Parts: sequence; C-alpha cells; structure tokens
Amino acid sequence: MKNTILLLLILVGVLVFAVGYSDSKYRTAIGRHVPSMNLSSPYGDICVGDAGGDYILLNFWKSTDAPSRKRANDYTAWLRRHENAGLRFVSVNMDESPEMYREIVRRDSLIPSTQYHVGGDTARAIYNSFGLEYGLGTMLVNPEGKIIAHNPSWDELNKLTAQ
Repeated sequence: MKNTILLLLILVGVLVFAVGYSDSKYRTAIGRHVPSMNLSSPYGDICVGDAGGDYILLNFWKSTDAPSRKRANDYTAWLRRHENAGLRFVSVNMDESPEMYREIVRRDSLIPSTQYHVGGDTARAIYNSFGLEYGLGTMLVNPEGKIIAHNPSWDELNKLTAQ
C-alpha cells in the first residue's frame, strides 16, 4: 500500500512539473500573442503587448548572463546600422542592481532609450510570464502583437525590414 501511494505521488509530481514546464514555454511560442508588460524608463513608458503598429524586438538580458548580454550588444549594433528599420527595440535588463545595469549600459555603449531595467517582484513576474526561468532570450513581435521569431538573426531582421 505504501509503495502504491508513493508511486502515485511521484506520478502526480511529474505530471504537475510537466504541465507547468510546457505551459510557460507555450505562452511565448511562435504564433502566440506576447504577454503584456508595462515598462518605464527616463526616456518614456511602453506597454509590450500593444505593439501600436510597429514590429518589436523584445530582448531580455542580465550582465551576469554572457549570451544574453552579447545579444543585447549585437542587436544594438544592428539597430545602429538600421536606424530607420521600422522596428522598435525593447531591451529589458533583469539585474538585481540598478547601478550594475547603468554601468553595463555605459560600458557596452548600449542605446539608453532602448533599455529598461526591472528588478524585484516585477522581474519575477516577467520571468514567470515569459518563461524566462528556462533561459533569457529575444522575441520578434509583429504589429498585431504575435511572436513571429525567437532570437532572430541579422539576416532575418534584414529580410523583415526590406519588405
């Protein structure tokens, strides 16, 4: 009887974990509407989820996560080369320290008006909404607010902006 109950509890635990894992990944799957998120910076406020007729390149990064920090730099370099691309770059930093965030923006010569910092409860809510506990990344969102690519390459962005 004890073995049956233990086996049942293990199966229930695996099932709950699997559903939770797949649900968070599914929320940001290609073709899904991007989760809503309000961000503020000294340069203005934005509501992601309401694209307002623009494509949005939504990037999440931390200074301690080398791949995500490199993507923030790469997308900034692409944006500098394509200033009139009709694409809005929203780069969300998830560092706990606002001072660290500001220093990295300065050192890496990121475009301050494209950068947003979130921490604490707001960062945790965004992690959950976007499934970021499985890794930071970038999403390309179309003017209707649907996710059309994950971690798009420069070639993908060039094709999009050439249309």
